[in-house]
Amino acid sequence: MTDPAAPTPRRGRVTMQVRWSDVDLFAHVNNAAYLRFLDDARFALFPSMGVDPAGRPTASLLVVVKHEIEYLAPLAFRPEPVAVDVWVPRIGRSSVDFGYEVLDAPAADRRTAPGAEQVVYLRARSRMVQLDRESHAPRPFSDEERAVFEAYAGEEPVLHGW
Repeated sequence: MTDPAAPTPRRGRVTMQVRWSDVDLFAHVNNAAYLRFLDDARFALFPSMGVDPAGRPTASLLVVVKHEIEYLAPLAFRPEPVAVDVWVPRIGRSSVDFGYEVLDAPAADRRTAPGAEQVVYLRARSRMVQLDRESHAPRPFSDEERAVFEAYAGEEPVLHGW
């Protein structure tokens, strides 16, 4: 039974192209390129993380303090886009965790046969801490900042231990 007071899990989704420069000598997307995918998707969904709508730095900034990444399947260069899902499994006083999946974009987003299996290439999580720009001390989230993250509340990503 679900709790009616619990927030409905919601993932944000950003589609992007695999660029030729993302592929390494092993003919698959390089691990550093995946980090760019995660950063680009997170910033597309949460554009106010350290900058205002005009792109000017704000009094606070969010910095990455930890990434945990599980590579599940190789992703080669291809013309079809991939989807990057982003959600928020935990919000602390001044830190926030993001969950991610990089997967095939749904058939509606790409020109492939209906019913084609959707492959998950990567699953990850990041922890970010909000800092005061001048002092670099952790700064608690305001109610407004917290509400933006709560709109994408979801479960912890399922990652395997070492």
